[in-house]
Amino acid sequence: MQKTVLTKAVAVALATLGVGAAFAQSSLTIYGNLDVAVDNVHKGQGDVSGSPLFTALAAGSPAFNAGFVAPSTVTRLTSSISSVNALGFKGTEDIGGGYKGGFVLEGQFQLDTGAQSGQDSRMWGRQAFVSLTTPYGEVRLGRQYAPMFYAFATATVEALGGADIMGSGLIVNNLQVRQDNQISYWLKAGDLTASVAYSPNAGVDQKISSNRGQAAGAATGQIAGGATAGTEAANTQNRGQTGGFYLNYMVDPSLMVNGSAHFNRFGNAQLVAANGTLLANLRNYLGYSLGTKYTMPGTGTQLAAILHRGEFKNDPGDATGPKINTIALGVKHPIGQFAVGAEYAYSKFANFTKGKDTSLMLMGDYNFSKRTKVYLRAGYAKDDRGQVANTGAGQPVAGGPLPLLTGFGSLETPFFSGGGANIDATTRVVAVGIRHQF
Repeated sequence: MQKTVLTKAVAVALATLGVGAAFAQSSLTIYGNLDVAVDNVHKGQGDVSGSPLFTALAAGSPAFNAGFVAPSTVTRLTSSISSVNALGFKGTEDIGGGYKGGFVLEGQFQLDTGAQSGQDSRMWGRQAFVSLTTPYGEVRLGRQYAPMFYAFATATVEALGGADIMGSGLIVNNLQVRQDNQISYWLKAGDLTASVAYSPNAGVDQKISSNRGQAAGAATGQIAGGATAGTEAANTQNRGQTGGFYLNYMVDPSLMVNGSAHFNRFGNAQLVAANGTLLANLRNYLGYSLGTKYTMPGTGTQLAAILHRGEFKNDPGDATGPKINTIALGVKHPIGQFAVGAEYAYSKFANFTKGKDTSLMLMGDYNFSKRTKVYLRAGYAKDDRGQVANTGAGQPVAGGPLPLLTGFGSLETPFFSGGGANIDATTRVVAVGIRHQF
C-alpha cells in the first residue's frame, strides 16, 4: 500500500522538517518491506589452526578443540532473507520553477522480535537525508547509501537480502553500503543516471573491530560505519574521508551497464581484534565495480554479472593490505506467477592469505501479487582458508574474505543474515519465507 496524504497532520510533519506549510503542493509517501523466513543454517567444522589470534578468540567456546571449531546447526525465524526489512517515509514539495524540496527517513527492523536491526539499532539507520531538486540535478545531505550500493542494487537479479550472494563484493567494506555525513549530487540525462558523493567522515573511528555500538575511541573499537564512528572530530589524518561515483547507462530497454568507484581514508585507524589486540594500522581503501543486466525480450529472463575489486592499504612498514577480487553471476526466469533462478559468486584474496569463498544460491518464488510472495532459498558458501598470513602486527591469520573480514569488523552483518561462516568450512542454508512490500 502506497499512501499520498494531504492533511493538516502531514503539513505539520513537513513544517517540522523544514519543508514549509504549502501542503497543497506537498506529498508524503509511506513505504516498506516485510520479509521473514524459517531457515536452517549448518556450519561445517572450522579450522583456525596456525592463527593464534582466532585460536585465542575461539578457545572460550565449548565447541572449540585444538584449533578446530565444531560444526553447528541452527533453525531460526529470520528476517531479511530475500530482501532487507525497512520502513520509510519520503516527502516532496514542489516549490516552483523546476525546484523541489524533499526528505527520506528509512529504518530497519526484525520481524521475529520487533527490534531495530542493523546500523547499531539507529532509528533511521538506512537513510536520513534532505534534498533539493533543481533543473540541473539533485543535491542530498545526510546519511545515505554509497554510490557503489546502487551499482550492485541495479545489477543483481535479487534484492540484496541475506541470500543475495551477488552482493559479495559490496559487503567487503561497510562504507561501500552506507555512509554518515554524505553530500551527494544526482543527475538524470536521457538514458544516463549519474551520482557523485563525498563525506568528511563516513564512519571511521580511531579503532576498528568486529564490536558493534561501542563509544567513540573505545579500547575495543567498533565496526567500520559503527553508530558513533561518523562523529566529526578534528584530526590530521582525514580519518573517515570518503568519496565515490556511480554511472548507469541504459543501452536499450533490455540492456543496462554500470560502473562505480569508492575510496575512503582510514587515517591510520587501528584494526584491532574484539579483545583489543592490534592487527594493523589502516591507511585507506579503494574499490571499483562493473555490472550489467540483460532482460531477454519476450521471455523476461534476466541475466546479470558483477565484477568488483577492493584493496585495503596498510601503513608503510606493515604487511601488504588485502586485495579482494569478486565475480558474481545471476539468472532469473519468470514462469507465470512463479520465478526460478540461481546466483554464483567467487571471492578471493589476491594476496594476503589467498583464501577464497565460493557460493551458490538457488531461488524459487511464487508471486501471489505484485507485492506479496512466498519464496524458497537453498544454497551454500564454501571457504578455503588459503595460507597463514601476517596482518601487519605480528598476528598470523588464515581464511577467505567472508569469515575473515567479518572477524575484522569490515562487514556489518555476517553472511546469511547473521548465520555466519566458519573458516575453512562449508555453510549451508535452506529458507522458506514470505515477503510483502507496501
